[in-house]
Amino acid sequence: MKTFKLVALTLLHEQKQDIPLVDGLIINKEDENKQWLIEAYVEQTYRELFTSLKESGATFDALVTISRKTNDPAHVRATVRSITIMSERMSVLMDATLVKRSNLAEVVLEDLVQRGLHGETLLQQFKEHMHTKRG
Repeated sequence: MKTFKLVALTLLHEQKQDIPLVDGLIINKEDENKQWLIEAYVEQTYRELFTSLKESGATFDALVTISRKTNDPAHVRATVRSITIMSERMSVLMDATLVKRSNLAEVVLEDLVQRGLHGETLLQQFKEHMHTKRG
């Protein structure tokens, strides 16, 4: 197993939502199923969102960025395993499977097209998102 610092988390469940991290880890279990264990330490303002995902057992897509914010995010499919409340923050433990190695530009463009953007608006939003994701 290999452990890395989780530096960014974006949920792609119902709508795209960047989750600001206080801290985070991601562990590559290095098995044949490409399983990962993700721990996101976040503010409790996300308690309702993660509790809902846990209680429903929903599988959701997410983008996780490892080590440096300038790295391209990996696309994973995840479920919430547990939530531990710690004062005004909480630890969210997720089981995840690497979906496929995706090109950042493809992920960003697909998201913008799914939101119905086109023409000049699509181009502007694409440039903005690419700049934001790459730092």
